[in-house]
Amino acid sequence: MSTAAGNKTSSFFRLSLLLAGLFALASVLMAGALYLSVTRNVRERLHEDIRTDALDLAALATHDGAGALRSEIEQRVHLDTPLPRWYGLFSPQGDFLAGNLRWRPPGPGWWHQPFRARRSPTGHLPPVHTLTLLALGTQQGDLLVVGRDRTYIDQLEASYGRAFIGVLLLTVGVALALGALIGRRMLRRVSAMSDTAAAISAGRLSLRMPLRGSGDEFDRIAQTVNEMLERIEALLGEVRRIGADIAHDLRTPLTRLRRRLEAARTHPPADRAALDAMLGDALREIDELLVIFQALLRIARIESGEARAGFVAIDLAALLEELADAYTAVAEAEGRHLTLDAGGAGTVVRGDRELLVQALVNLIENAISHTPAGARIQLGVRPDGDGVAVVVADDGPGIPESERENVLQPFKRLDRSRHTPGNGLGLALVRAVAELHGAQLLLIDNQPGLRVELRFTGATAAR
Repeated sequence: MSTAAGNKTSSFFRLSLLLAGLFALASVLMAGALYLSVTRNVRERLHEDIRTDALDLAALATHDGAGALRSEIEQRVHLDTPLPRWYGLFSPQGDFLAGNLRWRPPGPGWWHQPFRARRSPTGHLPPVHTLTLLALGTQQGDLLVVGRDRTYIDQLEASYGRAFIGVLLLTVGVALALGALIGRRMLRRVSAMSDTAAAISAGRLSLRMPLRGSGDEFDRIAQTVNEMLERIEALLGEVRRIGADIAHDLRTPLTRLRRRLEAARTHPPADRAALDAMLGDALREIDELLVIFQALLRIARIESGEARAGFVAIDLAALLEELADAYTAVAEAEGRHLTLDAGGAGTVVRGDRELLVQALVNLIENAISHTPAGARIQLGVRPDGDGVAVVVADDGPGIPESERENVLQPFKRLDRSRHTPGNGLGLALVRAVAELHGAQLLLIDNQPGLRVELRFTGATAAR
């Protein structure tokens, strides 16, 4: 139990960490993209402002001379603007000519220069700022330097970084909380399904997997497992019923056989002929039991579906003609009249010939055995939509509608048929053969009598 709990806990934490990692990764990517976009835009605007200012002053020097440039620089230095501006004008020899910037760049281009403002009256040392500068030459050969303090950009990046870290921590926390919530809900459902599966494995086949009605993957899996359990429970019930029927139906012949053998051993007959007769009866009883077991094994083989591998094309009209030729004389000997109504072309199906012959023989022999003298038995085959229908009909007593499903079960017989030869496996075998071939087996009132139809779907027409 502790191992299972540990596995569940580890799975829970793995799921939580996975969700947290996914949320954090998504947040990092989005925040990083936003950060790069904002800072790049701000820097480009700063550079564009510096470039525009520098080109404007250079044009002034070109048109009005160096004096006008120095005068304009001094005026701009003293302007009261929200963002301090830095200017410097240097002679070709490096002498400072005008402005509020004393540092001369080595040459034209963009430069970044650390800068610290003057110490405050209180003695507090101000922080170091960074100046972004653009240096370019004038027509007179002087070096003009225009710059801006990029402190606000640094502050923006710092505040954005702090906000990013806060959002990242919040995202990770939310992700862990969501992971914990989703993980716990999933674990509760998995635990419920696992407990139910354990109880079912212990033999409680009546239990079913819990459903929530949400239609999610867990519900679909649970629904599939429940359908499988219902099928298994039905099959086990069928096996138990058949086992009980076998025990009930075989107990009488086995008991009778044992009594005969016990009597032969206890009171052996005086002459050889009587002993041979007694042993012959015992052998016939054994043969009947072997026939029953062979029929059961045959039904089991049919229901396993192994015979599908040997399916071939079979013309049902030709097959019924063969059976009619073989059983017409048998029916007449029993006082019945057997006729055939073949449907001609379009009566080919894919199947196992031996099994289809056995199923049709069972139906014909049932019709002969369970109808009175003078009854008429009709065999027929015809195209039925996209398939083929085989019919065995008679005008005998028929089967009550309430009993038609029961007689398809193994060892089930009508009360009036108890004294006729048979073991109650004929129609069960017919049903197994029909299911193997994907055919529908119907027992219909023939008014009077019984009409048995085998409807094969998807059959191909004969050419």
